[in-house]
Amino acid sequence: MDTAAKGKSVLSGVSITCFLLSYVLVLLMEVARIFFKVPGRNVFLIGMLVMGLIAHSIFLVNQFTLTAMDGERPQLLANWFQWAVLGAWGLALSCTLLTIRNPNGSMGLFLIPMVLILIGLAQFMVSAPAFELDTTVNLWRAIHGVSLLVGTMFIVFGLAFGLMYLFQSHRLKLRSQKRSRIKLPTLEFLQSMNRLSLLASALGVAVGLLSGVMMNFNQQGHVAWLSGETVFTFALFVWVTIAALLEMTTGSSLGGRRSAYLVIANFIFLVVVMTSVLFSSHGQPSKPAQPTSQFEADSLPYREVG
Repeated sequence: MDTAAKGKSVLSGVSITCFLLSYVLVLLMEVARIFFKVPGRNVFLIGMLVMGLIAHSIFLVNQFTLTAMDGERPQLLANWFQWAVLGAWGLALSCTLLTIRNPNGSMGLFLIPMVLILIGLAQFMVSAPAFELDTTVNLWRAIHGVSLLVGTMFIVFGLAFGLMYLFQSHRLKLRSQKRSRIKLPTLEFLQSMNRLSLLASALGVAVGLLSGVMMNFNQQGHVAWLSGETVFTFALFVWVTIAALLEMTTGSSLGGRRSAYLVIANFIFLVVVMTSVLFSSHGQPSKPAQPTSQFEADSLPYREVG
């Protein structure tokens, strides 16, 4: 075996356990700092985050080339498993950059659990069938999948920063920040992150809904407006849009807490929508209609058996 083939075999052996272990160790280190000081903690955290992100990236590349090895067109968002793993990668990248920017902070204590939630969702959907691939709507399908993924990532991202804001606000109110080992950014920074997540999630869901309508119309000639996944996705779009508009208004007595409450509500709506979509036939090939009479059965094309 030559060097190139040997390197390829090593990279193909990267599994979800590799980066999952790195993220779990980061979370454990973040929890440990609450109780005692750990020498070299910052170097360890950044190192494990970078290693986990590299393994995570290699795993995604392997997933992208998996369909090509089977003689099919390479595609990354081929099923719900890959969709959730890519979302976890985006959150892990954000956590790594924020940790490098502020290594003494404890943002990983709130962000890493969100990464683990998406990885857990991916493991739950590991046996889910692949999405239907139709060349006539492939562009709209890609826009639909990516935009909804971006919207979901920012909703989950907002949940983490919303919880940070409420926690930091409560500590400042009790004036207990000096006695705590949990170091969080200022309320102004946390509020700006909440506002970013509200606006970006509204834009992502809006583009996802519009592209989904165009995809179904081009593929089937109509849009099933009353289907469960369409109704729930439209409800999510309406809510995130209202939340974004509320955030852009002024004069609320809640101030930064308003943003925190809105991003948490966004996540609750997302859980409801995702539950309805994941347990539906969304994105799966439609089953051919069964004949309802003997006349229809006899009129079907004859297929020789054997």
